[in-house]
Amino acid sequence: MSRAYKDFKGQRYFGSLDGLRAISIAAVIWHHSASKDFGEIALLGRGYYGVELFFAISGFLIVTLLLREKEIGGTISLPKFYLRRTLRIFPLFYTVLLTYVVLVYFLERPTPYGMAFFDHLPYFATYTSNWFVSLAEGRNIFYYAWSLATEEQFYLVWPWVERFLKGRGAVITMLCVIVLDEVVQAGFLSFLIPLGSLPYRIISSIATPICVGVLLAHLLHNPKGFGVARRIFGHRWSSIVAFVIAAIVVGTPLHESTMLIGSAMALLVATCVIREDHYLAGILGSKPFRHIGMVSYGMYLWHMLAIHAFVLPLHLGSPVLVFVLSLLATVGVATLSFKYYESRFLRLKDRFASINTVSSALKSSSII
Repeated sequence: MSRAYKDFKGQRYFGSLDGLRAISIAAVIWHHSASKDFGEIALLGRGYYGVELFFAISGFLIVTLLLREKEIGGTISLPKFYLRRTLRIFPLFYTVLLTYVVLVYFLERPTPYGMAFFDHLPYFATYTSNWFVSLAEGRNIFYYAWSLATEEQFYLVWPWVERFLKGRGAVITMLCVIVLDEVVQAGFLSFLIPLGSLPYRIISSIATPICVGVLLAHLLHNPKGFGVARRIFGHRWSSIVAFVIAAIVVGTPLHESTMLIGSAMALLVATCVIREDHYLAGILGSKPFRHIGMVSYGMYLWHMLAIHAFVLPLHLGSPVLVFVLSLLATVGVATLSFKYYESRFLRLKDRFASINTVSSALKSSSII
């Protein structure tokens, strides 16, 4: 094994990924606070693609964690995996959802939007809103839960594949999933899976960046695959090139291809984990970026409430100022949430659901 591969396999914390999370959540907040004023500039009007970067990070990290556990321990403990995910995800998600229930009940219950929220509540609570709640309905309270549903469905299904199939079998399975998704969305199987049907909505909800992130995890976990990736993408300047490529894909008609989006996001992740000393490491690994990345899950869940509670009532004229204050308010709320609430469950996660092979664990494996 090369020294670089040994360093990668021994890496417990990928310092740049929290920075990428920071960029991701900032893009999402930009989208929900200021992007409508810059619609004529394609790149600035597509902050929602921050979620796609989250997806690629999640697919890579979760599967890397599973592969390392399986390699060292010979198997994957599914009960421990689900206990870790439950303690990380559920407490805050259901707390925020309950907050929405109370606020909507008292503030918007008689309105069409309030009634629609309570109609959709069972889907929000069961992580199925990406199948049953249309994002084309105009204003849709708590609609951003679709991405959390997508993540949770990935966690529910994919660890079983990694547990019971060898590496090559898991890769082939994922390639089949990607092909099926592309074929169905292109309408080639409409005679079997009609457009708009529930099977169509389920298949088309598959997030390609997660899938490509999974493939990236398998590629880099394999010594030969890592060697090839290192030779091609292992230059210190590769992360800058990958960032530019991602911006070009998002800011041009290329963004309409889910495979190009997924590949661009996964490439950015790859260039940031193959070597720790890439040229963007100083920015992505800086203290503000690391902190925002650490609390990014809470930021995603709290950001709409923070924007409506602390920023919109000010009726500011500058969209850039709205964004800056929205970002600061969300960071503040999420930091308090992480320090005084989420950390309690994270301590339980570390105590009761830690991986026995500690040296293989990844510290940076939290989600959106």
